[in-house]
Amino acid sequence: MPTRILCLLTLSLVAFGFAHAQPPKTDAPKVDPKAAAVTYKDHVQPILRKHCLNCHNADKASSDLDVSTYQALMVGGSSGAAVKPGNVGQSSLYGVTSHELEPKMPPKGPKISDAELATLKKWIEGGAPETAVGAAKTAGRKVDIDPVAVTKGKPDGPLPMPGELPAVKLAKTERAHPVTAMAASPWAPVLAVAGHERVLLYNTDTLKLIGTLAFPERVAHVLKFSRNGKWLLAGGGRGASAGRVVIWDVTTGKRVTEIGDEADIVLAADISPDHKLVALGGPGKLVKVYDTATGELKRKIKKHTDWVTALEFSPDGEMLASGDRNGVAFVWEPATGGIVFTLGDHKDAVTALSWRADSQMLASSSEDGRVILWYAEDGFPTRSINAQVDAKAVGAARNKLPGVLAVQYARDGQLVTCGRDNTARIWKADGSQVARLEGFTDLPSKVVFSHDGGRVFAGDFAGKVRVWNMKDKQPAGELTTNPD
Repeated sequence: MPTRILCLLTLSLVAFGFAHAQPPKTDAPKVDPKAAAVTYKDHVQPILRKHCLNCHNADKASSDLDVSTYQALMVGGSSGAAVKPGNVGQSSLYGVTSHELEPKMPPKGPKISDAELATLKKWIEGGAPETAVGAAKTAGRKVDIDPVAVTKGKPDGPLPMPGELPAVKLAKTERAHPVTAMAASPWAPVLAVAGHERVLLYNTDTLKLIGTLAFPERVAHVLKFSRNGKWLLAGGGRGASAGRVVIWDVTTGKRVTEIGDEADIVLAADISPDHKLVALGGPGKLVKVYDTATGELKRKIKKHTDWVTALEFSPDGEMLASGDRNGVAFVWEPATGGIVFTLGDHKDAVTALSWRADSQMLASSSEDGRVILWYAEDGFPTRSINAQVDAKAVGAARNKLPGVLAVQYARDGQLVTCGRDNTARIWKADGSQVARLEGFTDLPSKVVFSHDGGRVFAGDFAGKVRVWNMKDKQPAGELTTNPD
């Protein structure tokens, strides 16, 4: 099997207890017999996530039954309704989980605990309410989101800098968390770095920690600032258990909304320049596009044949690029989900995608050792860069080029990459190398330019973020995912 994008990440996460196959550390919710109501949201959903979600979710609905949301569960599956509120005997969900009916569920495991069965029974007998304040049906959510104008230049108004953010009390971990995600604001001196159950915000000028955002969803695998810098998106979750996208207001640190309810981690995500759409992808091999305001799934794109590992909207909002672990990338029309181009030149996993500021060029990096620059007018590659090997060594390396793990365009058209040769490198638009940045003690996984292009930040699997000044290409400091 060829090298895959997440192989080292998975090994690193195992050391920290976050392996993809690890089940969530959650027991069945305890129900007070004297409590007024047992609800889907507070009591039943955790049980279904623990025992049923791997086979009965929006992407893999065995017997056409999806238990990931209340609305989907109440629709039922190919055998009809799974829950009949008020009647346990006619609710097949209880019958199969209690092993009173065939097929017994879970199919390859023991019957769920008596406490969990008692919770399901009480919930059905109580009318199967979704929440404590609602009956079996509730109105959909609506988030007040003001769409923004798509602009190529600097937005009007003050720079979106963090102010007094809500206090976050999280214990310092024994070891620094691998840098699984990192992003720089496009207009302000702010760097976001993923840590354990948190996102750290650093000032890129002073290198001081200026805030922390709680991410109890567990591990963030993608961080993206909106094109105007006012929002910060994080996507991630728990392997083989749950995934979600969270959006914060950068200035207040308050959650704007949460998007998706995945059965596995979110590996790639982005928000459209006008804030109207959120796209996400992961092990489900799907690109999903959601309405930001309502959380409604607008379209589900089934074209990738392996995990979706990279997503990015073009700066003008007219295109959405996605790449997968099989080495294939696509360019879509976000409004329709129609394919614009298929980009199939990579021979191994696509690790990152980055649009140039004018939306005319798309850079893709891959485990095959190359960065390919694609022309957005016709979808043809204009240049292929062997990004993590010196020119003199290409002939000797032949087909064993070190993989490229990240790529990003600067506003001036320069590129920065990092990869398996334990270096970060800066490139001109014509593909010629500007600088080679060294000194890593562990594999560099993410790399970005600061908002003004004056600095480069590269994070590694040891949880360190090294900083270089672009002017002299000299080290400028070091950050960590585990600050005091």
